[in-house]
Amino acid sequence: KSAVWPPAPTTAHKWNWRKQHRQSPQASCKDQPYLVIGTHTHACFTKFARYFDVNVKWIPLAPGQYSITAEQIQAVLETRISDDPQVMQEGGFTVEEAGARKVGELVMAIGCVLGTTYTGALDDVAGIDRVLSAGGWDIPIHVDAASGGFVLPFTQPELKWDFRLPHVQSINVSNHKYGLVYAGLGTLVFRNSTIVSEELLVEIHYLSGEMRNFGLNFSRPGNGVVIQYYNFLRLGKVGYRRVMQDCLATAQFLAEALTAQSCFAVVSATEQMPVVALRLSAHGDDGDARLTLTALAECLKRKGWIVPVYHLPANIEQVEVMRIVVKPEFTRAQAKSFLHDLLAAVAELTAAPQPSAVNQFIEAWRAPCSRPEMRVLS
Repeated sequence: KSAVWPPAPTTAHKWNWRKQHRQSPQASCKDQPYLVIGTHTHACFTKFARYFDVNVKWIPLAPGQYSITAEQIQAVLETRISDDPQVMQEGGFTVEEAGARKVGELVMAIGCVLGTTYTGALDDVAGIDRVLSAGGWDIPIHVDAASGGFVLPFTQPELKWDFRLPHVQSINVSNHKYGLVYAGLGTLVFRNSTIVSEELLVEIHYLSGEMRNFGLNFSRPGNGVVIQYYNFLRLGKVGYRRVMQDCLATAQFLAEALTAQSCFAVVSATEQMPVVALRLSAHGDDGDARLTLTALAECLKRKGWIVPVYHLPANIEQVEVMRIVVKPEFTRAQAKSFLHDLLAAVAELTAAPQPSAVNQFIEAWRAPCSRPEMRVLS
């Protein structure tokens, strides 16, 4: 998000909505564009909506459901404007003005996330695309693949979330997350050049040549691009696949070890993304009030680990989680060390010894790895 954030793709989608909307015979001067996104999206989406005067239809999450579904999107699009108090108020419509029109007529884009900040969950992009096709909606999908964009193509190439789906018009990815480059590099890809209107391109003549620019920021360092190009050549598809599979294996190791503890419950799908999001289990044996995720994070900080703890977004804000993001540089040895310190912190807070079953599990993972190790250059 530091190099590519929603104003780039969503500005293009808002511009196109405005041009198409002017040609619609059902259009009203009171119509305002809406961005449909889940409450789990990155904060930069909120910034875009606030700074660029775009209304948001928020899709709530639910207990055990940490991503948005096709059914939720369909319900929003098919709702009559007159039956939606938010849209009626923000647009200032009367019932007569709203008529039989639907909310979907005001939607400029739908934002989907591949690897959410909160739990690493994946939105149902393919299902949402089917809803748009079945309903005859000409609405673009923007996929925020900041985390998943460099993982899923190599671990689940059969999963359709990209331009293989007709309504996906733009995708962003943060190269510095799993692309193996320094922080600050992001990539935005449009389905084709027609999505960015010629009117959005600014001519630049003072840089020793002709240049057309689209975006808000200007001068950016180029070292990340060079490093990314080098990694593509050095690792290739096979190399990236091995790196991402190692990340998933380490995440699954941590998840399995933590699940063996009665006090923890893992809420993330580590077979999809190398993110371990855990909460305190409601079925813990001791129910010790001294054991909280905040206290646990403080203990880990004293041991040199910075692990975030936060509540999930609206509608499930009562769920508090701790998130562990497994990056390529987080080795198996470091994972074992972290797990040892985590269990020691639990024992410290509850004044109880570490369960021998978990210790045996860790010892089993200390056996030599059968996979050849791979050294990744920074």
